[in-house]
Amino acid sequence: MWTSLILSLLLVHCLVAVPAPNLNYPNTEPWSAERACREVDRSVMIENKNDATCATYVYCYIAGGSTRALIKSCKSNQYFNAEFKLCSINKPEGCE
Repeated sequence: MWTSLILSLLLVHCLVAVPAPNLNYPNTEPWSAERACREVDRSVMIENKNDATCATYVYCYIAGGSTRALIKSCKSNQYFNAEFKLCSINKPEGCE
C-alpha cells in the first residue's frame, strides 16, 4: 500500500515538475520567402504565397553558402504555375 502511494506521489511530482512543451504548430507564423528558401538545397523557383495574383514567384538560390530569396515577376499577362515551376499565360486555379 505504501509503495503504491509513494509511486503515485512520485508520478504526480514528476508530471508537475516538467515544463510544458513548446508547441510549434505548422503555419502559425506568416509565410516568408526567406524561410521557404531555407528548406531547399539548390536553386529553384517556388510559389510566392504572399501574391494572390500569381504574377510573381520566388527564386531561391545559394550564394556564399547560404540560401537567398529573390522575388521575381512573370512577364505581362503571365502567371506563375507552381506545379510546373514556370510562368505561362494560363492562370492557375485560385489566383485572383
